[in-house]
Formats: sequence, structure tokens, C-alpha cells
Amino acid sequence: MPGPVRKLTRRSTSLLFIALFLVLTTLIGLASYGVTLGSFALSEVQRVVRAFGGAISAATDSVTAYGHALLFARGIYAENETLRTEDQYLDARLRLALDDHDELKRLQAQLAVQQQLPVKSILVQVTGRATGIHSMDVFIDHGTALGVADGAGVFVTDFTGQAYVYGKVRGAFKANATVIPLLDSRCVIAGIDRRTGEDVLVKGTDADYCELSYVSPLPQFQSGDIVVTSSSSTIFPPNIPIGRVDTLTSGTTTRLVLRPFAAVWATRYLLVTQSSK
Repeated sequence: MPGPVRKLTRRSTSLLFIALFLVLTTLIGLASYGVTLGSFALSEVQRVVRAFGGAISAATDSVTAYGHALLFARGIYAENETLRTEDQYLDARLRLALDDHDELKRLQAQLAVQQQLPVKSILVQVTGRATGIHSMDVFIDHGTALGVADGAGVFVTDFTGQAYVYGKVRGAFKANATVIPLLDSRCVIAGIDRRTGEDVLVKGTDADYCELSYVSPLPQFQSGDIVVTSSSSTIFPPNIPIGRVDTLTSGTTTRLVLRPFAAVWATRYLLVTQSSK
């Protein structure tokens, strides 16, 4: 059986109110701390978000700046490539113009010499050269139809209008012919030392010089002498320069050779003595 219900006394009521007040105060304090803590956490989150957003913005700005710099650099590179191509084109045009000018001067010199030579000659153009190791054949665009005969003498001129011996025709056809330069071992030309008047035979060696075969028993040739065509030559007029005497040393042996004046490998036009019909 339940006991009788006790009535609250004044003291119990006071204690109860005090307990409720403490509980309420604690709850209010906790709530206030929670709000403060939440505010602090929210502010930290906002600060982190702002910092992260600033970093992202800075990174975006950096990427954008890099992209602009890259585009600018590519534009500069493309412009430089265009300018370089244009420079190469202009340089090539300038070289062609200079070559044309030089070629015109050479042709004018050739024509002037052609009029001054004591023999009739014809201006021919080099159309090709032999590619063999032991061949120096030069092909020209004129043949027997225009008066080029086998064995005819061949000249070349420089800018000053001076004519030099180049070689001789070896094989003439109707529309073209073959020329062997004086460096060719098949080419032999009669010459004379301009200083001493001694006769000499100039023979090619398939190299960059010619051998000298002396007619005089005690030749007085020396380095620096000029050898010209002889008046006894049947294919060249006299006194046309052939080359300069030079000293060639091979091991312990020293001998005199001839260095031709003619530019054997850099000639595009030649003068060929024309046969009479």
C-alpha cells in the first residue's frame, strides 16, 4: 500500500526553485557558449573560404597572365619567323640581282674581247660538265653548224677584259661540242716564257696545275714567270696568257709547274675560235 503523500515544505520549494534556476542558468550559458563557438567556427570557415577563394583567384590570375604571355610570345615568334622568311627571300633576290649584274659584266667583257681578238671567235655557253672522277669534259651549246671545229682553241675572259687560254675543243658535233680544259691531261698547248722568250709545252695533270716540258736544254724559268701562247701555235693567237710559273714541293723534290689563270670550274661562257667556211 502506498504511503501518504507528503506536502512540500517551504524549504523544499525553495531548494526546488534554486535547482531550476541553476539548471536554467546552465542551459542559457551553454546556449550562449554554443552560439559563440558557432560564431567562431563560422568565422574561421569564412576566413578559410576567403583565403581559399583568394588563392584560387590568384592562381586563376596567374594562369590567365601566363596564357596571355604565351599567346604574346607565340605572336612574336610567328612574326619573327615571317620576318626571317622575308629576309631570306630578299637576300636571295639580292644575290640573284648581284649574280645577274656580275654575269652581265662578264658577258660585256667577253664581247669586248671577242672584237679585239686577232682571230674570229664565237661566244658559247657551258651546258654541263662531266661527272666522272678522271674526266674534266665541259659541254657547250654550239657545234659545227655554227663554225665550232674539233681542235679549236677556247678562251675565257675576266672582268677587266683580259683573255686567258681555257683549253681546246675535243669532239665537235652539229649542235654541240666538248671542250677539255688545259688542266686535263689530254690537253697540250705550246707556250713561251714572256720574260726569257723560251719555248715550253704546257700539259695538264688532271689536278690543279700543269706540267712544263722545256724545249731549251738549259731552261731559265723561275717562279713567277708568265707563260703565254707561242707564235708557233696553230690553234691559238700569240701572246695570250696561259698561267704563272709556281714552285711545287713534293717531299724532298721541288719542281716548277704552271698555275692556269683561267677559272676552270667557275666559267659559264667561253670564246671558241671559229673555223672559216
